[in-house]
Amino acid sequence: MHERQQLEDKILAKRQQIDFERASLEEMIAFSTENRENPDVMEEAKNFDDPAQNVAEGAEMKALRAAEQELEELLRQLEALRDK
Repeated sequence: MHERQQLEDKILAKRQQIDFERASLEEMIAFSTENRENPDVMEEAKNFDDPAQNVAEGAEMKALRAAEQELEELLRQLEALRDK
């Protein structure tokens, strides 16, 4: 029973992490247009017309996907405990 509670706590924490990371990425995408209005370096000017989705950095997207996969694994572990 103790193992089940630990898994449930981990699942809750992982869901909160995912929600936070997703909200952070959505905010970054939402404000990317404002950030592009006055580009002050050449790299920003070069990428001025990129879609907002491209603004989100690859590392942040990878971190979100990894967290989602960890959550799926925790859920599988919890389901296996319930089946015992």
